[in-house]
Amino acid sequence: MRTILMAGVIAGTVLLASSTAHAADCDQLNPPAAAVPVIYIESGDTQEPMLKHLGAQLMKTAGDKLRIVYRNRPTCELAQNFYSTRTLATIGNRPIAYIPSELEDPTWDPKTSVSPTCTVGANPFPIDLAIGAAFISSCPAPPLPAKPADVTVLDGPVQAYGFIAHNNSSHVAITAEEGYLAYGFVDGTGEAAPWIVQNLRFRRGDTASTTLCTAAAIGLKPGQMKSAPASTTSLILRDAIAAAVDQQAAIGTLGVDIYDTDRSKVKWLAFKAFGQRYAYYPDSTKDSYDKKNVRDGHYVPWSPAQYIYLNDGVGGTQPKDPKVKRVVDLLFGNTKEADVNGLDSVIRNGLVPQCAMKVTRASEGADLSLYDSPAPCGCYMDQTVTGGTTTCTACTDDAPCGGGKCRFGYCEVK
Repeated sequence: MRTILMAGVIAGTVLLASSTAHAADCDQLNPPAAAVPVIYIESGDTQEPMLKHLGAQLMKTAGDKLRIVYRNRPTCELAQNFYSTRTLATIGNRPIAYIPSELEDPTWDPKTSVSPTCTVGANPFPIDLAIGAAFISSCPAPPLPAKPADVTVLDGPVQAYGFIAHNNSSHVAITAEEGYLAYGFVDGTGEAAPWIVQNLRFRRGDTASTTLCTAAAIGLKPGQMKSAPASTTSLILRDAIAAAVDQQAAIGTLGVDIYDTDRSKVKWLAFKAFGQRYAYYPDSTKDSYDKKNVRDGHYVPWSPAQYIYLNDGVGGTQPKDPKVKRVVDLLFGNTKEADVNGLDSVIRNGLVPQCAMKVTRASEGADLSLYDSPAPCGCYMDQTVTGGTTTCTACTDDAPCGGGKCRFGYCEVK
């Protein structure tokens, strides 16, 4: 396997340890659900660290509390659900979780604790918000039903994906061509040694965002990827790589936010896309968390999370449900409450808000084009990430910004 020149980076900040599970009915949480409004969400598991971070703030706020009840589900499945039945019913291997209050669990921590779970009775709950972690237009056949007129799909924070190997692997990078040869052929017939053992090539299912994005990046369709049986969760996949006996042949795909929760488990491989001269990490260096190579277009495998909700029915994109509007506005940086900062929940959990992006794309794997946010927040992101710094001028108003604009505490160009 040839040597690859590299520039770029990646990162890690959150551990998922276990916490005591609560076997409550979802509509009988303590304190009673009637006392704390609830928003029901289905989302890709790559969005879970962000939801836990935001949910903890919303349950602790001195203002209006809001409980997040959520279930992780592959992107295409949750989109299908929202376009049709739009209900949160019990699915055997996909538990429904919730963010506990301090009274319910004073030791619960969004970084280190597993969310407690609850059950749904005979009457399932309506889903208020679905968050797919890739372009739902890339979902494989059978196609999704037509999007209802009262449903909006809005591009949200960007999620990077890529390839991981065992920590003791001698490899530090992978090219798109090698990814195609590794995942496109059955046992022993590929040419991307050492990644030629089918049962040591790991991935999520065809409807999961991780597979939708990484398959597009290496020129395959999700159903064309040859691998071990699909992993039901990203954490199971990551741990399978970490436990592999053949430390050279094992390879997998993962969302960078899952990697960022604990970078000690596996090694992230820098990625060289088709037509690129170098391989890049999502971050500017191997050990940073700034996602600069995602933001400026050097690191290619990424998708925007797509927020799916009922709109206000007047031809716009505003959420009909005030709870959904509150969560969307917080996570998009449109609003900030005294003790709830949704932009922090995005940035501190491996995602990139749209306001920090300099490139965009129209569909999964499509060419990148320049993006100029109308309300940029790149300076704030640079400062907020783990180990972050910025050379931008701190501000409380526009006065020191020399014709620019004070945004999120720093002078931006507009």
